[in-house]
Amino acid sequence: ASGTRDLGVALAVLLLLFMPGASAVVPASTVTESRCGRPLGLRFHHKSGYLYIADAYKGLMRVAPGGGEATVLVTEADGAPLRFTNGVDVDQVTGEVYFTDSSMKYQRSQHEIVTRTGDSTGRLMRYDPRTGKVIVLKAGITYPNGLAISADRTHLVISSTGPCKLLRYWTKGPKTGSIELLTDLPGYPDNVSPDKRGGYWVAIHREKTELPFGVDSHLLALRITADGKIIEKMRGPKGMRPTEVVERTGGRLFVGSVELSYVVVVTRK
Repeated sequence: ASGTRDLGVALAVLLLLFMPGASAVVPASTVTESRCGRPLGLRFHHKSGYLYIADAYKGLMRVAPGGGEATVLVTEADGAPLRFTNGVDVDQVTGEVYFTDSSMKYQRSQHEIVTRTGDSTGRLMRYDPRTGKVIVLKAGITYPNGLAISADRTHLVISSTGPCKLLRYWTKGPKTGSIELLTDLPGYPDNVSPDKRGGYWVAIHREKTELPFGVDSHLLALRITADGKIIEKMRGPKGMRPTEVVERTGGRLFVGSVELSYVVVVTRK
């Protein structure tokens, strides 16, 4: 697109999270998934040092600054169990935790069904660590996935995976409690993270019109401005399907995927 920067990706692959003995080709069974859990979203609360985890099967969890076993904080909301806990972010001022439940019908192992059926039973919730209470902010969302709090803390940006959209949910101001379209995307979005400039990095699982043959290149991520304009694209091999892109010092991008046993570090040309 005009005005959009393409990252010709020089992928420096670091085996940072390699797990000896793990198999990359044999998928875990649903039984194993639900027993072991699948952490899909991670965010630190900087002041307390707590790490909050959105686990697909275990719910909202938290790990203390010193590490150790995670504590389960939330497994249900409004009397309905969390079936597909997915994205999470923390308000660094209040300590409140926002997170998504992608479906009230299907679990992570059935994520393709959520997309295919257009399931719209997803929920957005807020957990208050001071009271231990959780409230449902919005129900009836189509496949809510990753989310990020805006730089000015007035709204949340939420990826809606099946429809290939970014949504904006207002937490402050005259539109508080309302949700609206921020932008349409050319692929299926996963996690959303700040780009350190007021915008966001959005991981793209695959493109809308992607074919299994042809050139071995597809979208991995997009950088989006605060008002929803795509200004940068990251491309790479089709064998990589990112779940999160995080920008760190020096402009390096750390790319994670639930399908890989390592983290990819991308350097801009």
